[in-house]
Amino acid sequence: MNRKQLILDKALEMFNERGIEYVGLRELAAKLNMRVSNITYYFPTKDDLVYEISLELTRKNSMVIVADSTLTMRGFLGMLHQVFKNHLQFRCLLLSFVHVMEQNKVVAASYKRTQKTRNDTLKVNIDTLEKSGYLKVEEVEENEFLVSTLALVSRFWISEAAVSLRHLTEADQIKHYLRLIARLLLPYTTTKGKKEIRLFLQELN
Repeated sequence: MNRKQLILDKALEMFNERGIEYVGLRELAAKLNMRVSNITYYFPTKDDLVYEISLELTRKNSMVIVADSTLTMRGFLGMLHQVFKNHLQFRCLLLSFVHVMEQNKVVAASYKRTQKTRNDTLKVNIDTLEKSGYLKVEEVEENEFLVSTLALVSRFWISEAAVSLRHLTEADQIKHYLRLIARLLLPYTTTKGKKEIRLFLQELN
């Protein structure tokens, strides 16, 4: 493993354990048995380091959140399942979300672009599920409601789980929010959609 990746991996580990705002470059350097200058050679500031970590999460999610003309309801929920797993791997970014958005202007600007792309993809996939007979969303406002609510749950589930569901394993926390999303979709699902939701939830157990 090259030194840059070693720094990124250890930073992610420490950020996940303690929170981004509570880990400095000196502490990171001490854990790596390096001089701070060895880190700043690759990442001049802590903000640069956090930005690189955020890009890795974006890359992982971009491989999963795609517009798919053959998407099924089970496939859609499976897509969200993988995104939640990715979020666990980079949970520091979600747990320190407000801090990062306020302190790191580069990450904040990147997030705004990514958020629009993600929401556009969600809308396309919901439209696909409707055309394929899994959903019946009659009003534009309802489509927008589903997109914004799904995005909200995806963005902040880890923060709520850290407070309300600490007694559960990480896997069970993910299951909880996937079931919540399934219930959110139920009023809009057809008989075909409900069948696939039931199958997906059975596979979760």
